Parts: sequence; C-alpha cells; structure tokens
Amino acid sequence: MYQKGEYINYAAHGICQIEDIRMMDFRTGSGAQEYYIIKPIQQGSATIYLPVNNPKNKDRMRSVLSQNEIDSIIMSVKNEEIPWPNDRKKRIAQFQEMISRRNERELLLLASCLHRQMMSKGLSAGERELLRKVEGIIEQEFSFSLQISACNIGEYIRQKLS
Repeated sequence: MYQKGEYINYAAHGICQIEDIRMMDFRTGSGAQEYYIIKPIQQGSATIYLPVNNPKNKDRMRSVLSQNEIDSIIMSVKNEEIPWPNDRKKRIAQFQEMISRRNERELLLLASCLHRQMMSKGLSAGERELLRKVEGIIEQEFSFSLQISACNIGEYIRQKLS
C-alpha cells in the first residue's frame, strides 16, 4: 500500500502525488471504501479517486523509478532493438499498446525504434506524434526522479549509452 505524500506513476496520468488515503462512499451501493486521492503533477487542478483494493488500479500504479533503476533500464536497452513492423495498422496498434503499458524499458526501445526510422526513411505525422508522446512520458518520470530538466533527458540517456 502506498502512503500519503508518496509519488507514484499512474497509468496515463503519469507522476502523481498521493494527497490522502481515506474512507469514502460514492453511493455506488458498495458502501464506504478506502480511496487514494491523487493529484497528477502536470494537471494542477485534477484530482483522481482510486479505490485502494481495486486490482485494476494496482496494475496501473507503480512507484516512481529511482536513479539506479533508471540507469539500469537505460543500460538494459543498450544493444537491443525492436523491429519496425511493416504493416501500418499493426505497427500503430503495437506502438499504442506499448505506450499504454507505460513500461519505461519498452518506451525507451520504442523511442529508439522511432528515431531509427525517422533518420532512415522518415515518419508520418501520426508516427511523429507517437514519438513526441513517448518522449514526453520518458521525460516526465526521468526528469522528476533525476531532478534534471526534461530538455536534458535525451542527453542524459545518450551519455549513459556511450
């Protein structure tokens, strides 16, 4: 169980802070339940209420990565590549699924794949948008954890890989 004040990475919302954990009844017929009350750090006015005991939420929440974990993930992708799927629909579906899982290792591999393709043959507008989305997700967590500017994350990764 996460604690009040802790930062987590929550699904599509990214880095969030747990503002409180309390019993609440939303009149759903299930009575009062314990809820995490979280605030995404990039959406100041948003508040998300998550039942503590909901297994779906547990799968979509994880602790924020430490510097050692980030460095380990970066090094684990050093000599690995994912192939470029030729079928456009399958490629987009595969890439969207990878983005939705928010697994930083997969996202680094995906960003590398998209960069390679961009340098060799170019990217469509949709693929460029996917690349921006992937880079944004990586930058958010890495810059938060490493306490460096998001614009310096690419350089940080390149230095670790060289």
